[in-house]
Amino acid sequence: MKTIFAKIIIAFFIFLLMPTALSVDAESEYLFKQFYFSGYLNTESVVMLEYNKNHFDNNALTSIWSGIEEILLKTERNFSISQTPYMASYKIDKSKLMLINERSGTGEKTTVDQDFIDLIKLAVEVAEATNGGFDPTIGPLTTLWKISELSEYCRTDSMDYDAERCEIPTDDEINKAIQKIDYTSIEIDETEMTVYLPNPGMKLDLGAIAKGFAADKVTEYLISQGFHFFMISLGGNAYNYGESILYPGKSETVLTNPFGGDYLLKLFGNSQTIVTSGVYERYIEVGTDIYHHLLNPKTGYPFDNNLMSVSIVVDYKEGFYASAFADAFATGIFALGLEEGLAYGESRPDMEAIAVTKDKKVYATSNLDFKAEKGLTEDFELYVGGEKIDLKPVPVDPTDPEDPSPYDPTQDLLIALIFIVIGFGATVLLVYTLRKPKNKTKEE
Repeated sequence: MKTIFAKIIIAFFIFLLMPTALSVDAESEYLFKQFYFSGYLNTESVVMLEYNKNHFDNNALTSIWSGIEEILLKTERNFSISQTPYMASYKIDKSKLMLINERSGTGEKTTVDQDFIDLIKLAVEVAEATNGGFDPTIGPLTTLWKISELSEYCRTDSMDYDAERCEIPTDDEINKAIQKIDYTSIEIDETEMTVYLPNPGMKLDLGAIAKGFAADKVTEYLISQGFHFFMISLGGNAYNYGESILYPGKSETVLTNPFGGDYLLKLFGNSQTIVTSGVYERYIEVGTDIYHHLLNPKTGYPFDNNLMSVSIVVDYKEGFYASAFADAFATGIFALGLEEGLAYGESRPDMEAIAVTKDKKVYATSNLDFKAEKGLTEDFELYVGGEKIDLKPVPVDPTDPEDPSPYDPTQDLLIALIFIVIGFGATVLLVYTLRKPKNKTKEE
């Protein structure tokens, strides 16, 4: 009797553990790996991969990490407007962009690689589409204002706040800088692989597009290495590729609330990039005035058009720099302003756009796939394709949006008990069925 009882207990536990064992075995074939990169491109970067453990061991993943790091370093080596700490650590004194800027107006052209040619051509394309609102030759203005550098000292919420260091350029300085901005004069020679700025004092600044380009190059690299699903975050640049095996369905990306607090929207889509430009993170305070980092190349001052942020959504396409495209247009559509910018975004089938205004209105183009999040409170107004949408509070319990109520575990416990009893009975029956049979005659 004790032997039979022991068999029942063992079989019962096997019965309970079998689904778990099967689940772990099925899920463990695919795992997630996160890589963190701090400081490259003056931001924090995260890359999350879903991979098959049978195809990628620890050595392979370490090699992947090194490959991504090399892409980030190369982006700095090509496009940084000043020497970065990582460039210094690798004894790289000057980027290609720094050399081009130093040689402006001297007659000396700078040899570059295909990446540089591709990015500068894309920058000129976006400049033309936005009537110069986005201009890659804005360098004289950005280096004059130095907002990224001064934001460390010129914000009252900074521990290093120093009002004496917080000044803005004079009108004369700004006017002189504006005279040196002209994207139409960039000379690109694809045969000789050179870039040249013909006017003395001209400067390229590709900071508004370089992070997106880095995200594109990382995407290309990970696809070439055989990864079927991954997500990238480079500052305000998000990129997802493919569909997860562990969590199938559309990927979700949340849209930051520029006023703080909960997220505004949740965006859905596989293999797409989402890039945001806004005035709520990088700025300086001078007296009672606030100056953000998005500078108007025509006036020399920060844009003043009631916009808090613009986000651009672009689908992945092989051979296309989708994130760099979105990065540049996030600035370009911000420059065009709410009405003209949203109309432009609506007219293009290759992008969706979201604009958030200072008076808490959210505008989205017609084909954006999204749902409201908790941050989109009744203080906001939502417009999709120009039509106002009635906002409903996001339910506390998504399984019962009409009548959210506290969780009561009684029913779940009862169901679990029923399954245990049924499982135990089935196990007992299984044991007696599989008992060793008695000897029987050959005639039987």
